[in-house]
Amino acid sequence: MFLAGLCLLGTIVLGVLTVTIIIDAPKINPNNIYSLLSESSTLYDDQGKVIDNLTSFSAEGTRTNVEYSELPKNLVDAFVALEDKTFWDHHGFNFVRIIGAIKDSFTTGKISGTSTITQQLARNLYLSETKSERTLTRKIKEAYYTILLEKHLTKEEIIEAYLNTIYLGYNSYGVQAASQAYFGKDVSDLDLLECAALASLPQAPDSYALIKKIYPENIANPNDKDILLKGDVFYYVYNDISENRRETCLDLMKEQDRISDSELSDALAENLKDHLKPNPSSGSDISSYFADYVVKQVVDSLVNESGKSEEEANQMIYTGGLQIYTTMNSDMQKIAENEFSKNSNFPGVAHLKKDNSGNIINDARNILLYNYNNYIKPDGSFVLNSDEYKRNSDGSLTIYKGKRLIICNIEAQGKTDHSLQFKNMYTIDDGVFYIIKGGVVSIPSKYKTRDEDGNLVISSKLFEEMPKVFKSTSKGLVISSDYNSLGEKVVQPQSAMVISDPSNGAIKAMVGGRNNLGRLLFNRATTGTRQPGSSIKPISVYGPALQASADAVKNGTTMKFSDSVGVSKLFGDYFTAASVIDDSPLMIQGKQWPKNWYSGYKGLCTLRTSIEQSINVNAVRIFQQLGVQKSLAFLKNVGISTVVESGGANDLNAAALALGGMTKGISPLEMSAAYSTFVNDGKYSEPMAFTKVTNNKGEVLIENSPKTKQVMDPGVAFIMRDLLQSVVTHGIGSKAAISNQPVGGKTGTTTDNYDAWFVGFTPQYSAALWIGNDVNIELSQGSAAAAKLWSNIMGKVCAHIPRGTYHSKPSNVISVTIDTKSGKLPSSLSSLDPRGTVRSEYFIKGTEPKSTDNVHTYVTVCSDTGYLATPSCPSTRKVVGVKRPYTVNPVVGDISYEVPHSYCPVHNPDPSKYPVSSSGKNYNFNGGQPSQDNPDSNGTIPDNTGNNGNNPDGTTTPPANNTSPGNGNGNNGNGNGNGNGNTDENGNSTVPDWLIPH
Repeated sequence: MFLAGLCLLGTIVLGVLTVTIIIDAPKINPNNIYSLLSESSTLYDDQGKVIDNLTSFSAEGTRTNVEYSELPKNLVDAFVALEDKTFWDHHGFNFVRIIGAIKDSFTTGKISGTSTITQQLARNLYLSETKSERTLTRKIKEAYYTILLEKHLTKEEIIEAYLNTIYLGYNSYGVQAASQAYFGKDVSDLDLLECAALASLPQAPDSYALIKKIYPENIANPNDKDILLKGDVFYYVYNDISENRRETCLDLMKEQDRISDSELSDALAENLKDHLKPNPSSGSDISSYFADYVVKQVVDSLVNESGKSEEEANQMIYTGGLQIYTTMNSDMQKIAENEFSKNSNFPGVAHLKKDNSGNIINDARNILLYNYNNYIKPDGSFVLNSDEYKRNSDGSLTIYKGKRLIICNIEAQGKTDHSLQFKNMYTIDDGVFYIIKGGVVSIPSKYKTRDEDGNLVISSKLFEEMPKVFKSTSKGLVISSDYNSLGEKVVQPQSAMVISDPSNGAIKAMVGGRNNLGRLLFNRATTGTRQPGSSIKPISVYGPALQASADAVKNGTTMKFSDSVGVSKLFGDYFTAASVIDDSPLMIQGKQWPKNWYSGYKGLCTLRTSIEQSINVNAVRIFQQLGVQKSLAFLKNVGISTVVESGGANDLNAAALALGGMTKGISPLEMSAAYSTFVNDGKYSEPMAFTKVTNNKGEVLIENSPKTKQVMDPGVAFIMRDLLQSVVTHGIGSKAAISNQPVGGKTGTTTDNYDAWFVGFTPQYSAALWIGNDVNIELSQGSAAAAKLWSNIMGKVCAHIPRGTYHSKPSNVISVTIDTKSGKLPSSLSSLDPRGTVRSEYFIKGTEPKSTDNVHTYVTVCSDTGYLATPSCPSTRKVVGVKRPYTVNPVVGDISYEVPHSYCPVHNPDPSKYPVSSSGKNYNFNGGQPSQDNPDSNGTIPDNTGNNGNNPDGTTTPPANNTSPGNGNGNNGNGNGNGNGNTDENGNSTVPDWLIPH
């Protein structure tokens, strides 16, 4: 009696639950089914060529509807034989299967059982967002919709709709699209073998796809007989993994009297490969990154401009047969994707630290990535070590937290599941480094709880009801591979790039990752923000500095500079390209910070040289004068939206805004758009992925005009563009140069080579490229690799474009000859400096220098000692040098050009009148010796990435740039390392005594 009552109660509960779910389910109209089966929306490139098709089913693939009368009988029979042999007799679903599935849901936590064709159609039409779920709620909704379909549609209409919607791999939805994609013919022309081949695909369409697209570099034998076609980007390869299922289909058709013995034997004797005719346009050579971003922009426009809800906007895109005209240039997109597919274009991982098990660890010996070959066994199982679990007296199992598995709580639909997950792994295949992004152990939630220490407790009931999940062995507790699901295997390093038109913001090409196919992939170009390193300096330091000067001139004021040492006395009245900044040790909060990417300090450098050589110290000195708000405002004006302005780990500091060590970072999309302003006379254009959307009648729904605004003075943009060009022609960005276009841009590298950037432009395009691993593992090369790949891609993009010119100089920009050690007009002494310190420089009118160089000076020195001469010195000589208007730090690289600060101690009649150095050491002034503060003659400065310091507030600061210049000096003579006359091999000072502050 009790059991009967319990069963009755369960039935009532189930009934109430079913009614509740059906009431809450979205209402449908089965008679309006073909409004859901409207043809794919189409995406066109900037030349009007079709580049992609969008359907409602997973937002993926190509689909064209055909009527039942056009479907070959063999095709219908093949699908029915494999998928639902009682299709013509049942009323939508098998009640025995449904009851069994519901029972399973209460005992195993999963819904099981195969579906009828009508159920599959209901799932495809009305539950596409949740069709991969196996929940009781989804199963009840599916049954409800199935009943409605069977009630309102004939069997012929159901099978017709099913065959027009089923996904069959190779980017094809429906049998007509698949027939064209695989066989190059209409579905009505398919023969028996071809019909069986298509019917064998629905169970695992991507795995069973008859044709696979493979990058050429991943083809072991380019002469393999299974290669059907060699495309520009992919090779199209015959995939016969579904052969057994295809033969099963034919056998079932014979058993069900749909074909004869001779038809069966004839079909089995044929070679399917001979039937295949790859259609590259069906399986697009272009990744979905761009298409996914276009869809996002169109949805936003329909919501914001047309008043549609997001659901309505998506329905229009995926079922409305829209014509979407994008800004993509297919040729440029293919160039970028082709170069991204080549492993040889990318650096490797470097300086991997491993523990005894081969796991990759960081400096603190914490595991970053587990060794896949040790973590997962060859059969796919996972073995818990004895210290990772405990069998309890009540038969339950405790899995300890903080070990090799992740234990976390996941909230879904108001319920909490205690998830057991794998940690990230790595593997190296054929010399290529891959990350496997975790995975999950599938255990029904009803068996899992957590104890007071946060450990996972598995109920003893699991071992009774699901005995195959765990198996005890002498080596530990084995978790069966049947219950393991590993994450995606992703090649490393990864990369992303955006190429845009500076004049209007039109995105011409976008690649969000390497060697990734599919829909709705993680897009590193748009959402994958990374620390920009020194590539932020033009938009956070140098651009804002010049704009502040332009604003001051307009307001009839000058800029006010101050610092504790007096270094700012050389800046002038405004920040200009000629402002002189002393690359010398900078003290912040009692600590020397930052360090440069090279060893040591160069001394007096102009703002131009500072950006050319990516000098960290000078960027921070300028940032200190500007302040956070001017930098932040400029960044926002050029479209940077990811600056963290609040919280403990915010970006309102020099480490983040002057050197690029940001909390979140910036995306390549926003970097490309920001740099576009320098090419477009200071006008910022929002990134734009489409120009127009029309309906299936050709009526315009959206006209997407460029959204452009003036964000900086045109003169500032002109000077910044010229400065960035000199980074490529005279600075450390030389690897980005291309032969037929003038290039400007900036490199960027972060701590330990985790991120490498080059962001730059030609007269026609702006482009940002990032390279890095998905976890913080060092690259074998920094921004030199990014600059080289940028040049490779942009060189091909611009190969057939006439050499361009940038916009002409605005009327408020003038050219003035200056002295590069004072930033002022040259004096008669300027030309005597053997380094060549006179050059022409651009200025915003009104910011140009009015006074003459006062840093170069003549002094008389004792010929014997090199100190300033006294009347008693027997022999003297006059020398030209520089004299800073403050006490010089003796470690600077141009110290040999600084004139003496004290008098000769040997021939000194009156030290009170002629002050001498306290130590009394002798020194010979070397004012005539060359010292290069802009290495541009021979050799290379070594890559001293380890010299970068830390933010004084405790935040690790990335080096602004660790890429060696392609044309500089080595250690000797560069003023930075051993051999420069300033420090010995142990780093002790060897400067003349009179220069030591006392």
